[in-house]
Amino acid sequence: MFKDFVIHGEIGDIDYTVYVSGVDIFSAYFFEEDSSGIRFFSRGNEFKITQDGISYTGTGGSFCEYMFGVEKPLKDTLKKDVLNRLVMFGAYVDKDDNIIFTNNVSGSVTFEKLFFTGHAIKNYFFIVSSDFKEEIKDRQAKILKAVGKFLKKSEDISLSRDERLLHEFIRNLNEPRSTLFIFKLLNRKNLEFYEKFRELYLNNKLIDEYGEMALNDIISKNQLNSYQIERMKIHVMYTHPENRKIVDEYSDILIDAHTKGGFSKEDTARLKRLRTLAIRNNIPRVLFDILDEMIKIDRTGHEYEEPEYIRDTRMIIENLFFKDPTLKHHIINEDIIKLLNAKHRAHQLNDMRFENILLDAVRRCDEICKDTGDLSVMETLGSIITYFDRYDNTYNFLSRIAFTEDMEINEETIRSLIGNREAFEELQKGLFKRLFVDEFLKNDYVTQYGKRKINIIHQSIERILNGDATVRDAVAEVRMVSDESRLYKYVYISLQENLRAIYPLLEHREGRKEILEGINKELRKKGIVRNIPERLFDKVLLDLKKESFYLNHIFPEILKTGNLSLREDFIMNSGFDRFHLENIEMQYLEEKGYPPDLIENLKGNRRISIESGIN
Repeated sequence: MFKDFVIHGEIGDIDYTVYVSGVDIFSAYFFEEDSSGIRFFSRGNEFKITQDGISYTGTGGSFCEYMFGVEKPLKDTLKKDVLNRLVMFGAYVDKDDNIIFTNNVSGSVTFEKLFFTGHAIKNYFFIVSSDFKEEIKDRQAKILKAVGKFLKKSEDISLSRDERLLHEFIRNLNEPRSTLFIFKLLNRKNLEFYEKFRELYLNNKLIDEYGEMALNDIISKNQLNSYQIERMKIHVMYTHPENRKIVDEYSDILIDAHTKGGFSKEDTARLKRLRTLAIRNNIPRVLFDILDEMIKIDRTGHEYEEPEYIRDTRMIIENLFFKDPTLKHHIINEDIIKLLNAKHRAHQLNDMRFENILLDAVRRCDEICKDTGDLSVMETLGSIITYFDRYDNTYNFLSRIAFTEDMEINEETIRSLIGNREAFEELQKGLFKRLFVDEFLKNDYVTQYGKRKINIIHQSIERILNGDATVRDAVAEVRMVSDESRLYKYVYISLQENLRAIYPLLEHREGRKEILEGINKELRKKGIVRNIPERLFDKVLLDLKKESFYLNHIFPEILKTGNLSLREDFIMNSGFDRFHLENIEMQYLEEKGYPPDLIENLKGNRRISIESGIN
């Protein structure tokens, strides 16, 4: 009968929990503790935990949940059910991707390296103690065959269901006379930041200024590494349920494309659509960029040299790392502008290379600070990153304003935006408008109301700086547009749902007034006292008529002839929002029972013909 034994302790900043299970563990002496740490031993196996790290000798290995920064082989990335990294002591992968086992099963690793290259919060090791006759490498292969699939696919690791993990490990191992040791190592400092960031992010996927202050206090107190901070943030953002659904869909498309050997135009259209949905749902683009980097697929069939904006980025960043001090140039405004333009261009093209260059620079700066004690390089890089943070904050805020109906705006956010605008304008006059305002006004998927809000914010900032308006005025104007947008949506839904029943009333002015009063009464029941303006009611009515004309005359003609220019003409002349038009097209096709791939080809702007297929 198996018996379990648990030992918990701490050493420095590390908590350790040891789970031991076997038939004779209470009759054997298997650990000892002294001033240097704690040592576990059994049948020639040894695992030691010290102030600096761990060392081991024996049959076993290590495992952890995959997260950003944990090396993930492509074959694991392509398997949707592989959740965890598993490494067997003394094993390596050869050039043909075969696992080669050796008899050298001794090693050591510092805690710093363990939590840097492994999971940032928790890592596991295990040793299987047994009397075996075969060579060590054969024994390792046998253990891997027994428990490998379980360990790589188990959700118990990410959910910290350690007792279940122990029992399932024993069940899969199926060796009644063996003793199993599982060592769980947890980094308390990283965990404190992770849990606080997770608590703040899960509320509404935004961190306010008070949350940032709390996080900065933890970073300062625990002296956290910049790279580790970024890893933990990315992991929290990915594991958010709303984010994960869209990101996993994106991943599935990449995996399918890899299996097929390349992208179709439909794949590309779906990927772009998912990124648009991500913006609407406030999902960080870095989650998609990481997948693009992990599952590299040739999107063009040709290799190209790095574009100029990437070359400029490398050139400016490399100035920080010249060994000869006389070669190190100060980063001037012209360089900052080039970097901001490069970041903007990389953002537009979903080019991960820019962020990779920056992340690598942060890592190298950390190493220089640690090795030399010279903080000047990190301070210089920090001054650059401040502008990138301003860019991200401004872009993310305006994205939410443009794409989200219920985005709340207050005086503090306007003041923050003014501060960012001033910083960009100090670098170059007109930079703020070019990087942000023009970007959203030219975006086909920003609604009319979204563009109105962007214009109001931009114009209000100018008036505030000239002394012709107040921050409160700006907030009020934006809220008025948001309120109108919500009222428009309510009226639209009300009229659309009852269109057949109320259609005769719409032909007469008195009938329209009756319908409008009915909608106003419904609003008052919901606690909304503001009446619907007649002009808004008339606008919704006109839009519904345009929508009906499009679906009954223009769209069938598009499906019949494949002439998508009719669609573009309608958008241009009607003032319809592209996103709304796509939605009603999708509903139409689904209701008529057309093949679902027609929808995707329409989104991808492919030529469509019901009679002759897709050309």
